[in-house]
Amino acid sequence: MAKSLPRRKTESMLGGVLKRLSKNKLAMAGGMILLLIILAAIFAPILTPYTYEQMDGTHILEGPSRAHICGTDLFGRDMFTRLLYGARYSLALGFISVLVSQFFGVIIGSVVGYYGGTLENVVMRVLDVIQSIPGTLLTITVATVFGNGFGNTVLALAISHIPGSSRTTRALVLSVRKNEYLEAAEACNCSDGRKIFSHILPNIFSYMIVSFATATAYTILQAASLSYIGLGVQPPTPEWGALLTGARDYVRDYTYLLIFPCICIALTVLSLNLLGDGLRDALDPKMKK
Repeated sequence: MAKSLPRRKTESMLGGVLKRLSKNKLAMAGGMILLLIILAAIFAPILTPYTYEQMDGTHILEGPSRAHICGTDLFGRDMFTRLLYGARYSLALGFISVLVSQFFGVIIGSVVGYYGGTLENVVMRVLDVIQSIPGTLLTITVATVFGNGFGNTVLALAISHIPGSSRTTRALVLSVRKNEYLEAAEACNCSDGRKIFSHILPNIFSYMIVSFATATAYTILQAASLSYIGLGVQPPTPEWGALLTGARDYVRDYTYLLIFPCICIALTVLSLNLLGDGLRDALDPKMKK
């Protein structure tokens, strides 16, 4: 009796992506750094015995020591504690604003990319006008209109990133709009909404993940810049950009006040960029072989 050949196990898409991603050492290093920063932000109350608003008049502007490993600020507040809690605000600013901008950008980009015609021409010309303004200047302008505070900063960052997200989504939709599976869906009398949300968006989702990672890194930098010039989150909220604002008058004598927030921002942005590059390679169909 002839032996039956063993059935070939099909590799799931997620499993293949994770397998390829695990072979990228830089991407894995970036992912581990980002995970550690997120965990440190979540478990900040456990990692430090202080609160970020707790003042100590007997330990003002002290350098790093055993009691305060990152030193203290001009009010005697523990810098390590403020950095941990600051990670919550900086990461939240980046993630939430990019989520909001991509949500509206995906809707706008998918609609104009699918229907085309006059609607596409009008919307794209409006986006061209908006994007003719430098990104940082546009963010500053919107932040000036809405004012300071966490919620207003999220809104300013999100609005300034919607045009770029819309253009990216439109380009991706145009690249898959003429594929055969859409012709089959049209032959089955699928509605336009079903074709967009059930057939087009799932096929560009991998590119949107990569865009999300890189956009978050850039947004965290922009949020810190806004806070530094007085338009974003304001002290005493321990956002990393706000910590830089409080340190700029003490750079010469108390350099550690500036160095530690800069290290946190640099590590976060670096980890997101490394992870984004790794995801781009892992999600690329050409890498499957």
